[in-house]
Amino acid sequence: MSEYNRGGQSRGQGGQRQPSRFGTAQPRFTPQGRPQGNPPRRAPQGRAPTRQGNFSRPGAVQRPTPQRTAPPGQARPRSDSGERLVPKGFWPLAAVCAGILAAGLLLQGFMPDGFPLTTAQEASPRKVQMVTEIHSHGPLRINEIMTSNGGALGDESGATPDWVEIANVGQSAVNLKGYVLARNSKAGNVFVFPDMRLEPEGCVIVYADSQSRQEAGGELHAPFRLSSTGDVLMLFNPSDVAVDTVNIPALAQNAVYVRTGAETWEVTSMPTPGELNTEENYRALTTVTGDSPVKLQEIMSSSASYAPDENGVCHDYIILRNATGDAVDLGGWYLSDTPTLPRLWRFPQGTVIPGGGTLTVHCSGLNRTDNVDHLHTNFKLSSEGEQVTLSDASGRPRDQVTFDLLKTDTAIVRASDGSWSVGTPTAEKGQTQTLQ
Repeated sequence: MSEYNRGGQSRGQGGQRQPSRFGTAQPRFTPQGRPQGNPPRRAPQGRAPTRQGNFSRPGAVQRPTPQRTAPPGQARPRSDSGERLVPKGFWPLAAVCAGILAAGLLLQGFMPDGFPLTTAQEASPRKVQMVTEIHSHGPLRINEIMTSNGGALGDESGATPDWVEIANVGQSAVNLKGYVLARNSKAGNVFVFPDMRLEPEGCVIVYADSQSRQEAGGELHAPFRLSSTGDVLMLFNPSDVAVDTVNIPALAQNAVYVRTGAETWEVTSMPTPGELNTEENYRALTTVTGDSPVKLQEIMSSSASYAPDENGVCHDYIILRNATGDAVDLGGWYLSDTPTLPRLWRFPQGTVIPGGGTLTVHCSGLNRTDNVDHLHTNFKLSSEGEQVTLSDASGRPRDQVTFDLLKTDTAIVRASDGSWSVGTPTAEKGQTQTLQ
């Protein structure tokens, strides 16, 4: 027999009965039904009775039930019956969660397919519905397109939006009234040309910047934009018949899609806005003529106390001089500090220099044209050297100068013989604050 049996006792040496390791011997009952010996033990509070009796194994250490206590100075909220109430801050948190859930359900209603995982630029090329190209054999046709204008051409406000050029390649003038530019045949936001004539070999620019401006004699703006990752453009005649269509490829900044023949196109970095697409016209648009009635007269690239603006702040500046005795209207002319972008900033309409007079332009980068007495370009000058170009309204460079490093409050000045040298500034000087 083993040392431990299934009974409540075991036998030790000498045959004496010994208490079992697993409990005490069964109690003996008196005639009255009460057990002899010690009374039965009750199961400790919080401890479930064992499967074979009404209490846990004798001698076992009972693990006390942990009592949670509130932080010092704060009693745990309980109801009158002793039950714990909801934690502090529960209801505000529940309200926030409910709001987030409601917003999610609302978005699910508006966007059942969820958010796209691709960016707009990645998705745009796949959304473009290519069309069967119709090549115009009439006088009017789409001639040149720029979908990422980084300064190649500016509008009268100084902005540089996308643009489209329409050309008349016929032998007689054409009235554009009723012709339509659209991105597809079902588009609702289209551009309708006003009552205007386009002469033979003439070109007209339409800016694609989501503005709708269709007044004859003014700047033309279409109520749509073009995607630099690829797009479609269609030209309809007044009878709503498509006469010219083009599938525009993806274009880098300042690259243009130009027509080289009745049915051929190519991508190039030589824009010719307002002119037919020829190499001669591009050279004419980038070569300084030198016969300008208005000249570059003085330039300062680091001003601390000269030529304060309307707010008393000093910026880089350019001074222009009218070399004639008659007033010259500079409306539509351009200034630039980038040789490859001669049309970087445009003079507003109504900018007039009297005969023999001068005009100071602040090169602040603020691009403000609402005050003709204090014009601000969209570029700044570098004190380490720049090339400044003045171009006429057709974009042809009329005057140009290159300068090297200039110290603060030092200007490069043009002499009466046309030569340039570092000299004493002629601009107004005052107690001003330099813009940092």
